[in-house]
Amino acid sequence: MKLNQKLAVTTAGVALGLTAMKANPASAAVITVDFTITDVTQTAYYGGPPLLIEQPLSGFYSFDDASTPVIVPPASVNLSFFPLTDFNFNFLGRQFSLADISGYGGTATSLFIFGSQRESDTVQTNFSIRNIPRPDFAEPDFRGFAERGPFIYSISGKPQLSQRTTTPVPEPTTIGGWLLAGLFSIALKKKAASKKQ
Repeated sequence: MKLNQKLAVTTAGVALGLTAMKANPASAAVITVDFTITDVTQTAYYGGPPLLIEQPLSGFYSFDDASTPVIVPPASVNLSFFPLTDFNFNFLGRQFSLADISGYGGTATSLFIFGSQRESDTVQTNFSIRNIPRPDFAEPDFRGFAERGPFIYSISGKPQLSQRTTTPVPEPTTIGGWLLAGLFSIALKKKAASKKQ
């Protein structure tokens, strides 16, 4: 195939790719949400000394809004959350990451998860965050428990969420369009080089 024919085919391909991009715009995104826990209170059982808690407690989580949502049973509650792709939370000197949490997940405005860390075969620190801004649900709630030697502590507070970043993730059609545009550029360079020769 001659260079002009290759160029015509590439141009047609780029046009088709750009048309597909316009018809299917990139909309998937990784969303990061900061959360803070305010109004933190604690109760020490068995006479333990108060724990030092830096207020407000804070962390963040991320999710891909193109992933498959997790449905919260029973189906009648009609709740769905995206599985988290990242999580960070420092609670009572323990750094919690994605590997330490379970439960359901989150959205830009809601979070429903559980986290725990085990030490010496005993769960030493755990927490739950429920923030569901719907009239038929209870107030947003944070509950944490800690075992420190012979003492057990109960910590409570109110979670607040704030969306921080949205990182675009290219759709397959967009990537295809970029690839075709790159091929078009290479073909033009080859044509220019052949003219010089």
